[in-house]
Amino acid sequence: MLIDKLNNALFVVNPVSGKLSIKKKISLIKSVVQNNNSKIVVTRSPEESIEKSKDAMLNDRLVIACGGDGLQNMVAEQAIKTGGTMAVFPMGRGNDFAASLNVKNATDVKEALVSGIVHKARYLKVEFDEYTKVCLTCAGVGLLSEAAFRASKIPILKGSLLYAVATLLSFINLHNHDYQLLIGGKEKEDSFLIIAGAASPYTGGGMFIAPEAFKEDGNVNLLSAKKVKRLQAVKLLSQVFSGTHINNSNVINSHVSGFEINTQSTHTWARLVYGDGEYLGNLPVKINIGQDPLNVLVPSSGNQ
Repeated sequence: MLIDKLNNALFVVNPVSGKLSIKKKISLIKSVVQNNNSKIVVTRSPEESIEKSKDAMLNDRLVIACGGDGLQNMVAEQAIKTGGTMAVFPMGRGNDFAASLNVKNATDVKEALVSGIVHKARYLKVEFDEYTKVCLTCAGVGLLSEAAFRASKIPILKGSLLYAVATLLSFINLHNHDYQLLIGGKEKEDSFLIIAGAASPYTGGGMFIAPEAFKEDGNVNLLSAKKVKRLQAVKLLSQVFSGTHINNSNVINSHVSGFEINTQSTHTWARLVYGDGEYLGNLPVKINIGQDPLNVLVPSSGNQ
């Protein structure tokens, strides 16, 4: 029963995500879980977060990921593998997966825990030659990767402002790369600013990169921007905040069952694949929608 899971839930806390102190994070959690036997664990490493989440789910315990997209990705992967159930408590600098579920603060978390609504969340299956990763938001190459890397090196800012600044820094030496994009057995080779597959609408701390991500449930929302000059790129960036970039003549917005990306470029940034704000691997890569269920508790307003 759900009430039993709530009474024995595990809150996994990333101590370094976002800008809140550990004390403030624990205070917020306690404001949500008054008078029950839930346990709060502040983990010391990604490996510990994964291990604690896996063990809890194998014992039929609800796990709440208290951090940003990186931690929620780790917990989600264990939920998929074990068939367990998770919830999210946004405490990172981006919180894009939580935003896609309409979970933005402690009140939303409490509503999700009380509602008992289990949502089958969409996610990407990102396949490399030797391993497979999960991505909850969007994954891709080009400007997406460079901006995500630069954002990880900026300690002060958060949210969409952080990623906007990181993207603008990437424009100083703007790079378009030659990629081979394979869709349904047909290959397209061209110079691109960005290629990204999206399972949910947001990236970069609230940038509305994929407003039509939920349009076709079984398909990936594939977005790409052709080679552009610096001023055109700045215009594209300004449009991403409202989602109007999908109407830009330089952008292709489509829904596909899956796709592959490769490159012959030797440029440092060209081969890097990023997702959920993290480095996932190097090209070549295959991206499609994951088929195994990802069970996430959501407030009634987050049941997409």
